[in-house]
Amino acid sequence: MTIQADQRTFKIKSLIERDKITDEWLLTRLEDLLPVLMNKHKFDMWITLGREYHEDPVALTLFPSSIDSSRRLTIFVFIREKKTEKVKRLVISSNKRFEPYYTCCLGMKGEGPFEILRKLMDTYQPDQIAVNVSPYYSFCDGLSHSFYQTMTDTIGKEHSSKLVSSAPLAIDWLQLRTESELEAFKELASITREIAKQALSDQVITPNQTTTREVVEWIRQKTFDLGLKTSFYPTVDIQRKGSSADRIEDTIQPGDIVHLDFGIEYLGLCSDTQQLAYVLYPEEHEVPEGLRKALIIANKFEDLVMDTVKPGMSGNEVFEKIIKKAVACGISPMLYSHPIGYHCHAAGPLIGLFDKQESIPVRGELEILNNTCYALEFNIREFIPEWNKDIPIYLEESVCFKGRKLHYLTKRQTEFYVIPYQS
Repeated sequence: MTIQADQRTFKIKSLIERDKITDEWLLTRLEDLLPVLMNKHKFDMWITLGREYHEDPVALTLFPSSIDSSRRLTIFVFIREKKTEKVKRLVISSNKRFEPYYTCCLGMKGEGPFEILRKLMDTYQPDQIAVNVSPYYSFCDGLSHSFYQTMTDTIGKEHSSKLVSSAPLAIDWLQLRTESELEAFKELASITREIAKQALSDQVITPNQTTTREVVEWIRQKTFDLGLKTSFYPTVDIQRKGSSADRIEDTIQPGDIVHLDFGIEYLGLCSDTQQLAYVLYPEEHEVPEGLRKALIIANKFEDLVMDTVKPGMSGNEVFEKIIKKAVACGISPMLYSHPIGYHCHAAGPLIGLFDKQESIPVRGELEILNNTCYALEFNIREFIPEWNKDIPIYLEESVCFKGRKLHYLTKRQTEFYVIPYQS
């Protein structure tokens, strides 16, 4: 079936406006954030290699808008001067569009990129050289085996002995947001919420006719029509009285809870949210009391999270403390929150996993830092008298950690969206 929806105005910026904004962000990050991180982690040199059609995840965050790929090979070289602690930003490329973000570094005739890289090492004599290799973080493992071999063969044993993983620096580069980016994240969250609100309404859903698959297709097309991308393939499913499964995909009927898991990518940043709607029966005028009370309990769990997270806590410490508090309050929760940023499941501390409700080695040991963003993702299980069974209430809200506390990036869901019965 063809789903119709209104064409209310979304304030989506033009491509030119987006390029201007992201270029300003890049320059600010390179000038203000990068030197802080290089000094924090005591790396004298940071090397990121971009290879056309096999880009390093970090390299993709370093391109200005006018350059969309590495074009065969691009090598970014950041050098911390030992005396001044200032950071030089070089790129081994002849493409002048890299300026003023970087200084283009060219070699003598016949010199290849790795020979130029060795000359830079000979000149600056770095004690620690960070490269993007990591057994734990996909974001920080972009240096391919073949280029690692080529690089080490070219730079020699002395410089190769100083190679270390860039992971601590790269994770901070990816997860930390500037003030302008945090403001934009509010806009991103609001657009995401508006699309979700339309999707979970009678503009899109006609009970007994519309399938969960059709709602997914509407969301994907709507996002595309707005000039945006989804940050992952959306999920729409239902919870139904009398069903033996928690979540099913089917034609949406009166009495169903419709659950949406959805996010967008905009201005290079990603959102992620889960929202809930209820479909009224004929002659029914409000959501059943048991469901309304269950959503209140889910909001209480959110309050526990918002009040518990403090700077310096690890993801594991947050997880353990919140679960303990929730159980003491009589709440039956699952917590599986994750960072959001350049990626939907982004760099930074994990706070539980859906399939591992326990402390997470390595990735859960990272600390919560100011100016970072997260998807507060969880569910609570509650008995619903009208259904005579326990059901999970799934929610996910975009939040940021700023000024030593968590903040919602848009108004959280406190009531079910209501889809009226249509005869």
